[in-house]
Amino acid sequence: MPANSSGWFWHCLARETGKIGHLYSPRAQRGPWPWFPYALDNGAFSCWDSKNNTFDTDKWQKTEQPWRELLFWSQTNKQKPRWAIVPDVPGNAEATIEKWPRYANDVQENLIPLAIAVQDGMTPADVKALKPQPEIICVGGSTEFKWDTVEIWAKHFKRVHVLRVNAPGKLEYLRDLGIESCDGTGWNRGTQKQTAGLERYCRRFRGAYRCHHWLYFHTCKAPKQKEQLTFA
Repeated sequence: MPANSSGWFWHCLARETGKIGHLYSPRAQRGPWPWFPYALDNGAFSCWDSKNNTFDTDKWQKTEQPWRELLFWSQTNKQKPRWAIVPDVPGNAEATIEKWPRYANDVQENLIPLAIAVQDGMTPADVKALKPQPEIICVGGSTEFKWDTVEIWAKHFKRVHVLRVNAPGKLEYLRDLGIESCDGTGWNRGTQKQTAGLERYCRRFRGAYRCHHWLYFHTCKAPKQKEQLTFA
């Protein structure tokens, strides 16, 4: 899931291989297009200072409403999200667990599968104790925690997504673990070698996928006002 990248390269690769999707952050959603399965992020990562492991609660308060608008936007579209990451506190397991029941119910009310972004110090037992139960594990936290524990999460849960993956060499490794998906913002901003590695991976593992969705539905749009969240 290369964030919300939607240039011609991504449309072609998605339609030709069936291996590309989107992870939308609040107010960064696009489309949706049927050849791009998508999921919803919550914007909490932008409130985190990873160097000092501090979370800007004031910034989150300004992000919460755009996040709720993202949930609303997804529900007005025929194409529904695969899952939504419940608001978390990156790098802080205790605070993420404390937030869970408050926001998970908001996501569940929209009939969207629940995803939790696990943070440094969290264990499978911690996740299995949550109510309501998440359906998808998103492995986040610090870079060290993520790569040190990804195999543990893959072992204990059927559906696992890995956050912030921008290295082509990691894709086949994650596939072999049974990881369902991963995302990264760097695929469209990195080197040509990086993008080439992703394309080689997608074409190698595309299987018998063929896109049969028509294009013309998506070519013309009515004028949209700046304040309008979605088309009815």
